Amino acid sequence: MSNAAQASAASSAQRRASPWRSTNAFCGPMATTLGADLGVDGADITVTCGATEALDVLALSLYGPGDEVLMLEPVFDVYIPQARLAGATPVTVPMRLDPVTGWSFDPGALGAAVTPRTRALLLNSPFNPTGTVFTPDELADIVALARQHDLWIISDEVYDELYFGERPVSVRTLAPERTFTVGSAGKRLEATGWRVGWIAAPPGLGAGLSGMRQLTSFCSPAPLQAAVAAALPIARQDGFYDTLRAGYAERLALLSGGLRDLGASVFEPRGTYFLTARHTHWTAGSLVEQAGVAVIPGEAFYVRHTAPQGLLRVAFCKSTEDIHLALERLERYVRSQS
Repeated sequence: MSNAAQASAASSAQRRASPWRSTNAFCGPMATTLGADLGVDGADITVTCGATEALDVLALSLYGPGDEVLMLEPVFDVYIPQARLAGATPVTVPMRLDPVTGWSFDPGALGAAVTPRTRALLLNSPFNPTGTVFTPDELADIVALARQHDLWIISDEVYDELYFGERPVSVRTLAPERTFTVGSAGKRLEATGWRVGWIAAPPGLGAGLSGMRQLTSFCSPAPLQAAVAAALPIARQDGFYDTLRAGYAERLALLSGGLRDLGASVFEPRGTYFLTARHTHWTAGSLVEQAGVAVIPGEAFYVRHTAPQGLLRVAFCKSTEDIHLALERLERYVRSQS
């Protein structure tokens, strides 16, 4: 991937701004990769500077003043300000957290939140921060709701290759006519600093979406597009994603087991590289100040409802050495509190 980027950077043609609908070098492999996964035509793919910009382009394109956007809570932090910057009102519906079975959502509560002003439903699966992967039945309920009320579905699937167990079902396969799928080369290829993402639009809507995209950062860096184009088909062919998942599964087992040994309740994720946990005597502030371990408090993901008491999001996108070190520090902290 680095070699492809270097070769592209050395090319005079790739020193110019690339078309915002993707360069030919990127679009071919992209269409092949997503075509196999989702049945996407290359003409409906818009390349962006990472998934965050993809979500912003969709917010600016699909809703505006007076509109409402449904999303589940806890909610990934960029969704709320992006909706507000577009002039829309974010409407959050709380997920349920059962001490035994973990996270779930209530389709009835989601449906009850729809109003005549609702324009879109924003979905994240695998879900940051909970690690939830929605089942085919749950997705079918969401699609039925969207069709009943004629809602767009924005499906944030940046962790589509980072799952544990059965492969996630993309909602696009159930409702291609109303689903905008967001993806990320940074998450797939462990190159988050490269900022290459994409939007797969419903059939025939890619051109209009690309027109809005040119008004943001105009284009993604051409050399990095070429590098990602070279890497995506190789990653699937050579089993890179299988190796990626196996490595994260090992780190997840290490972290979740260690946290349980220290008295925390852990809610196992089915995807992403985050887990959620609860401990009656831990707060994010006390852990960073007294234990030297940084986690995210659950309240950071709630804007309308109250976060479950003691909820923490813990990342395992770290080396096993770092995870061991964090667990050792937590163990010392627990001993100091007893």
